[in-house]
Amino acid sequence: MTTKPETKFWKIIKNNSSKIHWTRIEAITPVGIPDLNGLFNDPKKGNGEFWCELKCTSTNKVRLSPGQISWNMHRSRLGGKNFIMVQTLPSRGIALYSGGRTLDLASQGLTLEPCAFFSHEIDWPALESWLINSCALSL
Repeated sequence: MTTKPETKFWKIIKNNSSKIHWTRIEAITPVGIPDLNGLFNDPKKGNGEFWCELKCTSTNKVRLSPGQISWNMHRSRLGGKNFIMVQTLPSRGIALYSGGRTLDLASQGLTLEPCAFFSHEIDWPALESWLINSCALSL
């Protein structure tokens, strides 16, 4: 059985995260709910929670279902913290996009400027810090 790229991506995230508690959503649940829920409690930044949809692509296109677009856009409009985390193959960089830009990402692909980009030599502490800083509740 071949492992899907998103499954491999998830394992990399899980093995390289120390400050964020991740829960992977694997069951068939409401249409469009993201792959991961992240939770953290940082002594300096406070706590926070967010969602990430994982995508892997070897082209410019990022495939998002209508349910994923709808969930992310709606959640963002309500003030939720949610992201599309795209692993670019074969370079293996990671681009992060706000859930509020999901429709743009679906139409423009990787030509859309990300909120953050981490090159193939991913600095995992920096990526975690970026997510925490973007999602922390003020103390």
